[in-house]
Amino acid sequence: MKRRQTDLLIILDRTENAAEGLTRQIYAQLRGAILSGRLRAGDRIPPSRELARDLDVARLTVATAYEWLQAEGYVYGRVGAGTFVSSVFDGQSELGERGPHIFERERQAVTSGSRPATEGEMPPVPLSSWARRIATLPFHESDRASTAPFNFGASAGAADAFPWARWRRIVGAQDPLDPMATYRERATRLGNWDTLLGPPETRAAVASWLRRSRAVRCESEQLLIAGSVQQMLALLARLLVEPGQRLLVEDPSYTGFHAAFLAEGAILEGIPVDESGLRIEALPEPTAATAATAARLAIVTPSHQYPTGVTLTLERRVALLEWARRAQVVLVEDDYDGDLRLEGQPLEALRGLDDRDEVIYLGTFAKALYPAVRLAFAVLPRWLVEPVARARATSDRHPNWRDALAVARFIEAGELERHLARMRRLYHARRDALVAALREELSGIVTIGPAEAGIHLLAGLPAGVDDVALAQAARQQGINFMPLSPHYQRAARPGMLLGFGAMDEGQLRAGVRRLAPLVCEAVSGV
Repeated sequence: MKRRQTDLLIILDRTENAAEGLTRQIYAQLRGAILSGRLRAGDRIPPSRELARDLDVARLTVATAYEWLQAEGYVYGRVGAGTFVSSVFDGQSELGERGPHIFERERQAVTSGSRPATEGEMPPVPLSSWARRIATLPFHESDRASTAPFNFGASAGAADAFPWARWRRIVGAQDPLDPMATYRERATRLGNWDTLLGPPETRAAVASWLRRSRAVRCESEQLLIAGSVQQMLALLARLLVEPGQRLLVEDPSYTGFHAAFLAEGAILEGIPVDESGLRIEALPEPTAATAATAARLAIVTPSHQYPTGVTLTLERRVALLEWARRAQVVLVEDDYDGDLRLEGQPLEALRGLDDRDEVIYLGTFAKALYPAVRLAFAVLPRWLVEPVARARATSDRHPNWRDALAVARFIEAGELERHLARMRRLYHARRDALVAALREELSGIVTIGPAEAGIHLLAGLPAGVDDVALAQAARQQGINFMPLSPHYQRAARPGMLLGFGAMDEGQLRAGVRRLAPLVCEAVSGV
């Protein structure tokens, strides 16, 4: 059997006029790779026999180069495992006191001598106005990824409750009669016009599910399948926003979505939210004087407002649609967790009330399934389908089909609805445990917001509390949560966004017990 070649790039000068012998060349190139960072601490270098074969030199030539490197502390040998690049800390290597005390100085000499540092470097060509705009945008950590013992992350779900065995059977299905399993046949159509919006099978399955579960008015040809909601928002921003135009957002709202529109030069205008959702009377009415900069888009979360958790009433939904038609504004409905309704009957989506095909509906499987399924979907008005397909063709002609086809089969097999029913029961119990713990530990201190859907709730704090500082103090104690105030455009209120998806009932109670003294201390300082 033919043996695999190593992937270590070494080029030898075998001419008579070579400045150095083969052993010295191998040593110097390996040393240079370590100092420049091409080879890093812990990387395994090939056995001398394999490298000698690949370079077509005597094994002794390579072995001698390795001995020189080991003697100087650049590599070390581990019996039965191989030869590895040394890790260096304060002049020490795996060889302890024999490690090269000048190792870091030599590394800096190699890296600094190759080219100037890139930080603050002038580009060889002027950056576009788009690039200059995104350079000024802050990175919003709206839901910090965390390995904290007590993770109250608002988007962290119960990945351990996912039906992995059934999912693996679906992903690995090889039934030739099942169109979802014939990946190679489907791949031949990749990039064709009918696939730019995603696999037709997935679009049909998702459209059918949305019609029956969320009363969304849609046909499969209106569906866009993408890797994330953020990716779809970036497409919409480029197609529908001009620099200087206003974008209407709820106040507070999910700041992670703002960047896509700010990158296109949009100006955010926050519309306040109260206990019944978006305040319709605060929406701007169109005038001739503001026509040039008037908003053309408004992003709303009517089913479960993020971050407050309130639900937009039916009366306000109807009024919102009427205002949008009057103001000629397209509504973007972010239904990020509408399928996780914990109380009462599922709500009809705003798109279900739209009889004029003007609402853009966004959803994701990241919460319904598990975050590693990077799959989101949009229902587009018919007039927007072709522009989106053309935009997709310029940037992402070949989306990943594997998860998309598996999700389609998951839906058609009835597994999605069975899984959601189980998750609703699970999250219902966890929400109740969190509410009970808050009432027991922080009664009279925090105000518990509604949690009729989704996997997080808002615990409001008294005015004057620094919720950002509280979140930082909590992280020092192994507790992760997002503060409320950064989600506001103006008139910020303090609070804690507490997710209950990632921890069981016992962990939730223990987390609140550890959090409570920190909250009390923060409140006492006001």
